[in-house]
Amino acid sequence: MDNEQVASMLLDISRLQELEGEDSYKIRAYRKASQSIASLDRDINDLYREGRLQEIPGVGRSIEGLINELLSTGRCQFYEDLKKEIPPELYDVMSVPGIGRKAAVKIHKVLGATTISEFRKAARERRIRNIRGMGEKIEKRILESIDSYQKMREELRIPIFRGLAVASEIGGYLKDCDAIERLELAGSLRRRATMVRDVNFLAASSDPKVVIDHFCNMPITSIVKERGANSARIITIYRVEATINVVDGEDWGLHMVFATGSKGHLQALTEHATKKGIELDNTGYINAVTAQRMQFLQEKALYGSLELEYISPELREGKGEIEAALNYGLPDLIELSDIKGDLHVHSAWSDGANSIQDIAMAARARGYEYVAICDHSVSLTVANGLSAGRLREQMAEIDRLNDTMEDFTILKGCEVDIKADGSLDLPDSVLEELDIVIGSIHVSLRQEPEVITQRVLKAFENEYLTVLAHPTSRILGRRGPTMIDIDRVIEAAIDHGKVLEVNSYPDRLDLSDENVKKAMDAGAMVCIDTDSHSLTELDFLEYGVGNARRGWAPKSRVLNAMPCNRLLEFLEMRI
Repeated sequence: MDNEQVASMLLDISRLQELEGEDSYKIRAYRKASQSIASLDRDINDLYREGRLQEIPGVGRSIEGLINELLSTGRCQFYEDLKKEIPPELYDVMSVPGIGRKAAVKIHKVLGATTISEFRKAARERRIRNIRGMGEKIEKRILESIDSYQKMREELRIPIFRGLAVASEIGGYLKDCDAIERLELAGSLRRRATMVRDVNFLAASSDPKVVIDHFCNMPITSIVKERGANSARIITIYRVEATINVVDGEDWGLHMVFATGSKGHLQALTEHATKKGIELDNTGYINAVTAQRMQFLQEKALYGSLELEYISPELREGKGEIEAALNYGLPDLIELSDIKGDLHVHSAWSDGANSIQDIAMAARARGYEYVAICDHSVSLTVANGLSAGRLREQMAEIDRLNDTMEDFTILKGCEVDIKADGSLDLPDSVLEELDIVIGSIHVSLRQEPEVITQRVLKAFENEYLTVLAHPTSRILGRRGPTMIDIDRVIEAAIDHGKVLEVNSYPDRLDLSDENVKKAMDAGAMVCIDTDSHSLTELDFLEYGVGNARRGWAPKSRVLNAMPCNRLLEFLEMRI
């Protein structure tokens, strides 16, 4: 058993207990232990052999006993018994917006339905309405929710973090192929699209057969769907499709442009080239008057030959980037290296896995100047939200830690729930003591457009609120955005001096790239945060930066690109 398998079992236990309606403290304990084990930088088997499992944050005596049993026998009786009582598949059902825990368990017990498809069948056959306490209206809502959920899953394909993980593994194998002279990731992953269909590579080689053979015979290759002289398409063991195209390295710039896409960008680019008297497609670049063929080692040279600024891959979506590049109007996009700190991090005080000191050390090691500890507020009980008293205790600890640190600052913050009526979860007398207040919506997500929009606008009236976290509350592949009027929210954020978050958590990426662009066009300020709950999740920032770049965000409009002294001045001016 490795770290991932142990962490997965503990996470499953928390989910099964949630289905059973178990005490939130127990659920939180298993999740915290799972996060800690997933982020360990050493093998859990070593800690087990050394009798040091309880040194892992969140692992107490009872959880230690379960891990001991799992690592010594390969199974855990408590886990097996839970699965017999309630099938784990019900957690997938509960993840469908519109089907809560109580409904999922009740329908399962009465009808025996376990999977999402079985629930859909029961709703279509009008059997759910006959269950006491359900009715026709709830049955209709369940069917609509499942249909919407499945359509979303089909259309969105796989999230970027999963695609990049597969790409990293494939890239590792391909680097062992001596015939490859140059290798780059291409397609939608290079453009940092939120959801992708497949993984695409471009390789330069004078011996394409060797490259294709190597690609098709990788250990993670499951099925070879297509195989040609210069290209191949496979399905990996992870059920993710991958392609490779092998080209002549002398015209690498042209091939890279066409391998990256998108269709909209390439159409706009070729139309622009035609106006310049250039015939341009994936086979070559030809002057229509002189019939001269040109080759480009670099993409930048190709764009330059068409009198265009270099267009970063994230902007290549056919949404006005050609016109902007022609007039030197492209933004100076935010870079990962521009980020000076993370303004939304959870600690072990609520539902995070690590101490504040460990978080500060990890942030400092990444070259940051600051980090903001923003644990949940009191009403989010499942996340061990902080009461006013506990929050003040945390502030005192942060003050003590700051006294011991040089050239690094821990900011006192809180992720405060915006209640259904738009009020904040903590009184102003507490909020005024914080450096940063992040407001977020976690409940009553199905409010009507005007209601949920007014809810946020009312929260903006609070002078202490700094940032609106994950503004549309979407969960990629599982939950669509709320019906909030994002245009009005952006306008109100500007009017009230509030900042909109680009949440980097890979299944959120909220604001979306489209909404980041709206915010940039309107003149709003954003911050790019990880919402991390463990040290390894601090690395999620790259996803948020990619999303912000796709939304044309420049460094000057990103709050946490400010150095610490300027950030503190900004935060002091907010009230």
